[in-house]
Amino acid sequence: MALFDGQKAFEHVRAQVELGPRPPGSIALARLRAYIGEYLGALGWKVEEQPFEAVTPNGKIAMVNLVARYPPGEFPGQGSILLGAHADTKVFDFEFVGANDGGSGVACLLELGRVVPQLDLWRPTVLAFFDGEEAQVAWGRGDGLYGSRHLVGSWWSERRLADLVAVVILDIVGDRQLRVTRDLHSTSWLQDLAWEVAWQQGVGEIFEGPLEWIEDDHLPFLVGKVASLVLIGFGHDDQGGYFPPYWHTPEDTLDKISPLSLEQVGRVVEGALARLQGSLPREHSGA
Repeated sequence: MALFDGQKAFEHVRAQVELGPRPPGSIALARLRAYIGEYLGALGWKVEEQPFEAVTPNGKIAMVNLVARYPPGEFPGQGSILLGAHADTKVFDFEFVGANDGGSGVACLLELGRVVPQLDLWRPTVLAFFDGEEAQVAWGRGDGLYGSRHLVGSWWSERRLADLVAVVILDIVGDRQLRVTRDLHSTSWLQDLAWEVAWQQGVGEIFEGPLEWIEDDHLPFLVGKVASLVLIGFGHDDQGGYFPPYWHTPEDTLDKISPLSLEQVGRVVEGALARLQGSLPREHSGA
């Protein structure tokens, strides 16, 4: 029986929204890291901060990734599976609390942080909460994905990146009318595994969103030859606009979030983690 509880995840979204906007370098984002660290630490996870300085179009900005590992040990650990989400919210000249874009992925990771210690997993699990996923000025080459690019670069230089066998990124997964996009960048065997789990759990319909080329925190891992997948409820609607319609607007608020959607995605990831304990395809090290 699946353990992931959508209502518990929803309460983690609420806690983030109550902090307000959480852009890089903000007090609110530091408070979120403290919240994450205290919560996961109490569950037996090893939690570490990874501070770095990002060079952005707005100059250098101090950023901090937060990584957690279960069981505790050296990061990331041979054969590890990494689950990631971005903790930051985009900088706007209006109040942007990012309930879905930022909040939902972090909330799912935190609930998975409660679930993983109860599962019979032999592969280490790493939770990565990335800073600076959002662009500082305009999305494009070199502006965005600061935290995931830094983590991949640092682990590659330390010859630890090869310890990862799979990466799953969660982003914008809480909408009440969730449609999970099938990303064309993601590693095919890992994507097929997640979609198979979704259909086995009876939620395959919400995973039949459009085909899209999604640029998110999985891309640096793909460049680093790590099998990677993004689960995201984002893309183009039938009229050529974006869904969800409140993306990057002041309307990305708590009332847009469904505990059921969080639970459906979270349980698919939980099921995929169980499946990934078995043999991996020969091509697991690449896309």
